[in-house]
Amino acid sequence: MSELVPQIEHDTRERIAMARMLCVLCMIFVHVPNGQSVAAVYSLTTGGFSAFLEGFLVEGPGRASAALLSVVSGYLAATTLLKPGSSVWGLYRRRFVSIILPMVFWACVTYLVYFIVSHSRPTFLNDAKTLMDKLNIILFLTEMPNGATMHLGFLRDLFVCVLLSPLLLPAVQRMAWLLLPLLGILYIFEHDQASVLILRPLVLFAFSIGIYLATRQVRLDALDRFWPVFVLFAVIATMVILLVNSGVADSTVQSFADRGMEFDETVLYPIGRLFGSLAIWTLIPWLMGGRLQSWVKRFTPYLFAAFCSHYLMLTLLFFGAWSPLFGGRESTVFVLWFLAAPLVSMAVAVLMVTLALRIAPPLATLITGGRMSTPDTRKDALAGRRRQGADAGLWMLFAGSHESAVRSFRAVFRVWLAASRRLLLGRR
Repeated sequence: MSELVPQIEHDTRERIAMARMLCVLCMIFVHVPNGQSVAAVYSLTTGGFSAFLEGFLVEGPGRASAALLSVVSGYLAATTLLKPGSSVWGLYRRRFVSIILPMVFWACVTYLVYFIVSHSRPTFLNDAKTLMDKLNIILFLTEMPNGATMHLGFLRDLFVCVLLSPLLLPAVQRMAWLLLPLLGILYIFEHDQASVLILRPLVLFAFSIGIYLATRQVRLDALDRFWPVFVLFAVIATMVILLVNSGVADSTVQSFADRGMEFDETVLYPIGRLFGSLAIWTLIPWLMGGRLQSWVKRFTPYLFAAFCSHYLMLTLLFFGAWSPLFGGRESTVFVLWFLAAPLVSMAVAVLMVTLALRIAPPLATLITGGRMSTPDTRKDALAGRRRQGADAGLWMLFAGSHESAVRSFRAVFRVWLAASRRLLLGRR
């Protein structure tokens, strides 16, 4: 079994850290608040260069980043499970603490802020009519509602993929030729974003690709020399998306719509995400070894808090400071707000975490998913045991709720546990 255990080299870890930073910052472009009640449709026929720049960043690297992050997550999960002596439940517990707890915390904070605001003006909470609608805003149990917490649904799907990883791992090892095409078809043709299992099939598909790369020990730098090709095709794909949004292929778009499909989700976005992800990954070596890499190392612990909090914090800053001073979406200087949004989000996260470390260190640990804690906290064994006990209690509560919600899938879980046991015992 030793020859099948992938080892993550130092250079690869550094590259993954850079990829995470770039992807999260690019994803923030997709969620920059602009004061409009309707999402912007970016095209080549509306607005000037500023609107084009916004559209290019959103439809290009912004949309591709979620796919690359999912691939990286699958790669790391598979690498963890393939280590001798690894524990499936240990992986679950760590990911629950690092993904689910911060997700729920920031979703609750966002819900509370919007609940207060909704007493004076309409918010997305007005569309939540039932108890399940309200639960989905925080936990994303059955769907991903549009609103201020929508970006956190990505974390929910990542955690589900982690839960499925003991099943996905042996399936990819034995039947990648069948599983990956099936998941690819599911991603291309399923756009409902309402499911008990997975809300965005893209995340499951890309996560499984990451598992494949780990199990096959594929060299992650094998395609670096083709970076000009990937960048070129990524630019072309993004331009095509903007052209289609301009009405160039309305007949084709309508033809897909008549068959119950979305042309952008079925054709344009998969191509853009493929070449966009490859472009970002193969460009990273050109960014390594300088001040940017030092900056990434310094601020990586704050990155997760920036992702979780960015929409809420940017919204508060936009309506509380930027819009009263400079105007809204129609302002000629809005592009400056748009371009600065990722760095503003990171700066706010650094400020929040730093204050939390000084005032309430356990809060800093919570909002960063355990990625940041004080030295005293690390040395305090009793506090560590208490925290582990609390984490275990929360995990047991979650596991119990999950089991009761999926009784019909009990047979699948038996197969899952059996596969996990065979994996840990080294049997294929």
